[in-house]
Amino acid sequence: MKKEMSIILISFRSILNYKSSVLLLMLQASIQIMISVFLWTYIYKSNQINIAGYDFTSMVQYYLGTIIFSYFVFYPVDWEINDDVHSGNFFSILIKPVTFYKYYFCKMLGDRLAHLLFIIIPVILFSSVYYKNELLTIEILILGSIAIILSMVLWFLISCCVGMLSFWLENIFFVLTVKEIVIQFLSGILLPLSFFSNNFRLFLDVLPFKYLVYEPLQMFSNDTYKLIDYLRIICIQLIWCIIFYIISRFILRKGVEHFSNVGG
Repeated sequence: MKKEMSIILISFRSILNYKSSVLLLMLQASIQIMISVFLWTYIYKSNQINIAGYDFTSMVQYYLGTIIFSYFVFYPVDWEINDDVHSGNFFSILIKPVTFYKYYFCKMLGDRLAHLLFIIIPVILFSSVYYKNELLTIEILILGSIAIILSMVLWFLISCCVGMLSFWLENIFFVLTVKEIVIQFLSGILLPLSFFSNNFRLFLDVLPFKYLVYEPLQMFSNDTYKLIDYLRIICIQLIWCIIFYIISRFILRKGVEHFSNVGG
């Protein structure tokens, strides 16, 4: 456990070492929140109605949630794996006293905790104005926190699968970029998924992406969700985590074999 904690702390401190980065993170989060608030203020002034079931306050709540998820969950581990494979550092990571998964996940956790620390001030300020905290209960906080952690694990495993394609592809910039765009769209980062047609949402039900952001956010904001809905979300997240863990293990084994055979 000490080895894992040291990786987390090193990753955490690497963010703290750059004061300009800290200020930039806070400024970036504040600007993102203000743009969302101003945009939806304008839209709702023009249309004094609910949009896809969201009133103005709930829409701002939703985008506050997506910003938190963006900073806490979406770590570019696939880009890092790509860099390590092509720089030759990947095999030195494989022989470290911690496993491949623990090494990258601990780096991700330290980095994301640092990011969360510095966006929490603007998020709290805006949340105090727009968040309807009467929905929150101990049950929701506990189960919602579990869902957030599983979102992080699921994102990590999906990113590992994509990043390890660099064993076969010399340049996966296009693949990584497309993956980010697709996930932002299908996870609900860009728009709440309730904006889309019923048929499209049924299609999303068989994919893992909405369980990264949209469904966990509903646990905190949708007052129609019951305990069975919370447990359903968590169970489906667990299933997808297991599926992508198995896939990533297969890709890692085949990738290392391929890389060794070609003398990488």
